[in-house]
Amino acid sequence: MFANLLRSSESAKCLLYYFCKDLLRLSIINCIFAKKIRTKHLYQLEIMNKRNLLLLAVLLFFGISTGQAQTTDVAPDDNGMNLSAQEWCRNVVMGWNLGNALESGGGETAWGNPKTTREMIHAVREAGFNAIRIPVRWTEQLSDASSMTVSNAWLARVKEVVDWALAEDMYVIINTHHEEWLDRNPFYSKQTENNRKLAALWKCIATYFRDYGERLAFAGTNETTVNWANPTTEHQAVQNSYNQTFVDAVRATGGKNYYRHLVVQTYACSPYHGLNGFTIPNDPVEGRLSVEYHYYDPYGYGLLTENPSQNYYYWGKAYKDKGKVPADNEDTQAGLFDRIQNAWGKKGLGVVMGEYGVTNHYQEADKLTQQENMQYYLKTTVSNARKRGFAAFVWDNNGFGNGNEQFGIFKRWQNMAVGNEFFLKGICEGAGTEYKEPEHHEGIDNIEGGDVIWEGDAMMDWGNGLQLTILGNEISKYGKDIMIILAYTLDFTDYNMIQLFYGDWKSNPSFFVDGANIDKEYYPSSVHGISNGDKGVSHLTFSEATYNEAVKKGIAIQGHGVRLNLVVLSNPTGIHSTLLSPTSTVNTRTFNLQGQEVSHPQRGIYIRNGKKFVVE
Repeated sequence: MFANLLRSSESAKCLLYYFCKDLLRLSIINCIFAKKIRTKHLYQLEIMNKRNLLLLAVLLFFGISTGQAQTTDVAPDDNGMNLSAQEWCRNVVMGWNLGNALESGGGETAWGNPKTTREMIHAVREAGFNAIRIPVRWTEQLSDASSMTVSNAWLARVKEVVDWALAEDMYVIINTHHEEWLDRNPFYSKQTENNRKLAALWKCIATYFRDYGERLAFAGTNETTVNWANPTTEHQAVQNSYNQTFVDAVRATGGKNYYRHLVVQTYACSPYHGLNGFTIPNDPVEGRLSVEYHYYDPYGYGLLTENPSQNYYYWGKAYKDKGKVPADNEDTQAGLFDRIQNAWGKKGLGVVMGEYGVTNHYQEADKLTQQENMQYYLKTTVSNARKRGFAAFVWDNNGFGNGNEQFGIFKRWQNMAVGNEFFLKGICEGAGTEYKEPEHHEGIDNIEGGDVIWEGDAMMDWGNGLQLTILGNEISKYGKDIMIILAYTLDFTDYNMIQLFYGDWKSNPSFFVDGANIDKEYYPSSVHGISNGDKGVSHLTFSEATYNEAVKKGIAIQGHGVRLNLVVLSNPTGIHSTLLSPTSTVNTRTFNLQGQEVSHPQRGIYIRNGKKFVVE
């Protein structure tokens, strides 16, 4: 009975906690009382104490010790804390970063920006932004470093800016930003001490803002990294521990913080590192966590490299006739965002794109077209985020000019005049996209041994349809035995075809489809013996030579007459479930679980080529 009660709700846990606490208090009082009076009732009192303590032990055994309610500074308060993390994120139509202000080293104005005013926040709201991310550096403003206590003056200053934003009916995130002792030390040697300091710091911050309502969210860290290199297992593990420490520290302060929307970060706030190394923290409250990543991709366009030959002034298939464009395009971005939605959204997590943007850079000969292209990039990025329910916050550092780190939108020294109209227009255009509930195809949750990297219902029709690129660094993670699983529906009036290119779109690889050698392209209807309207699945594998080339260049997939539903990266040694219609027939041998060959599989589980699949 107690176990079921504990699982039923957070309020039940709190009720049991206070009941246990009263029993323990009563037992202690009785013990003291018994020692003092020494009467004939002493024996009965001792028996009662033992029974009370036994009941307390039983309650602890059934789970009260694993909850967080009993360790909160004050009782949890869910009054007005109704939004889930996903609902919070979907409510962010346009998010803006107060960049290079409260996180500046040396003080709020040390990096060249004026002191933030209420009028600035109002101007941002008037421009259409309904959410603000406020990066904050705290440890330069400590009153007691040993206890990580922030000075009252700095807490009051942050509160002032938060209050202005909330008064404008905005959603707000405050974080820890540019805390070099934390962000640049994801090492086991620093882990214990940094977690101690991080817990103490967030206890101070969270306690100060404990009574604030659900529009205020906390984000635990920022871009933890070592020189922006790929993380080791150590780096990922330490960042994951920072996330857990942050969640534990905030929840322990109780009050509204127990139910507050909390945002945790991937290593370096990279979506790619997050998809392959992020661990969801344990949280006593369901549905109140979001994952944060930052997006300035592709590098060389969103941010500039030191090598001019690696930089781009145009982005996307829509502008490929204007000049050199990077391989990463609209499809690449949509595919990445789909992977993020599949990895985290399906687990009940919200997604916060805490920073995104493109630095203003152009060539005088084609300045207007290139600025139009940046508008298109921002529109596409925001639209892809909004469609999936992500909360997107554009980076604005008040930087204006031509080159790197020129992310300014509002000129803070000039009464918040809009400096780059094309930036703002692109964001507003993308923000008009409505959230679309993700489609779930039958059988998708049965996939084992692989990672869903794209899911949807998109028509492949050469350049007019879906063209999906899998990056080389994604391919390399699975080794030379990588398998790409394509699930699709045939939808053609003339013919159907799936074609592979290397990611540079200059040449075609050879590959194998369910063991059959294919050069460049194949007809799914012929290879699998399926008809128009049927669902099909292709297992693509590669020779070592093709794999080595794919790691360098990636793999691009396009086609005609095929409606793609699912793309999975896996390894053929794993066990997979795939999507097939009950009417599908294929030219490979299929067996049921009793080892009997089946010509026309009905609903159930079968084995083909040594792998499990499910017919829905």
